[in-house]
Amino acid sequence: MKNFIAALLLAGAGTAALADSPNRVVMAVDRINEVRNLPAILAESLGYFKDEGLLVTLMEGRDEVPTETQLADGRVDASMAFYHHTIMSQVGGHPLVSVIDLGVSPALTLMVASRLKDQVKSMADLKGRKIFTGGANSGKTTTANWLAAHAGMGVNDFTHLPLMDRDKMAAALTSGEADAIVAHEPDASYYANSGVAVAIADITTPDGTRKSLGSLFPTTSVYMTEDYVKTHPEQVQHLVNALVKTLKYIGSHKAAEIFAVLPKEIGGKDPKTYQEDLARDLPMFFTDGVMPEADARMEFKIFTEFQPKYANTKFEPTYTNQFVKKAD
Repeated sequence: MKNFIAALLLAGAGTAALADSPNRVVMAVDRINEVRNLPAILAESLGYFKDEGLLVTLMEGRDEVPTETQLADGRVDASMAFYHHTIMSQVGGHPLVSVIDLGVSPALTLMVASRLKDQVKSMADLKGRKIFTGGANSGKTTTANWLAAHAGMGVNDFTHLPLMDRDKMAAALTSGEADAIVAHEPDASYYANSGVAVAIADITTPDGTRKSLGSLFPTTSVYMTEDYVKTHPEQVQHLVNALVKTLKYIGSHKAAEIFAVLPKEIGGKDPKTYQEDLARDLPMFFTDGVMPEADARMEFKIFTEFQPKYANTKFEPTYTNQFVKKAD
């Protein structure tokens, strides 16, 4: 994977002269090889960035330097990650704005320990129980909070558990140390196939997301600083154009066809599993790029109500649809 990232960097950077091009865009991608970031890799593979006259450098996010800091000081121009980072950024003092919404679900599954499958049929039945969700700002935690709110539960009606090694979490679900888990693929299939847990809510397709949460869940997006959006409108427009084309391609092709045009390295050591995950998670990108205001407002409401430190943030500056609406 390191060689793959290096190749992307070289492809985006080009010659020394091109590196100074006003049409060069450096984009940090949080875990570049995961399906949730498919639009970035696919747009590069299909030549859509190049078609728009852009030199796009895709780079892996760095743990030692927050992406928000790199955006603020100009080391990167854009980032691809979940939309709620634009909410969090207001507290950090570096407000960010999403310019395109690429995902409308978190591609997650709520699973309950098999020993409880006759007692627990929905999130409401998990009141007072323990759920593996991860960190406070994670997509899994936001999903669990949203499920709880939709079920009429409050912030203290269940216990969040930090993530551990997959086998340790499986053991905890079996022993009773944990009662449920919010999982991505291939982990969800692992728990199901090993008899550890059963799915009670599939939050991958738009329809499944609406059923489980009451609305769509804006996730993967591209965001930038407000200053960059104001001072580089042409670059932003071309970037959005390329990504809108990519969404159209995703919506009109099967997973196997999409996998065939991706770099071989993206599948890692287990390309079969990646392709299976891609087929399952692909519906999260069945959208046109427009941020759905009502759904984004609901996400903002969930995020701020379940995490008081974001209570004073503002919704309106978190995104703009102006570039998507101008895209061809």
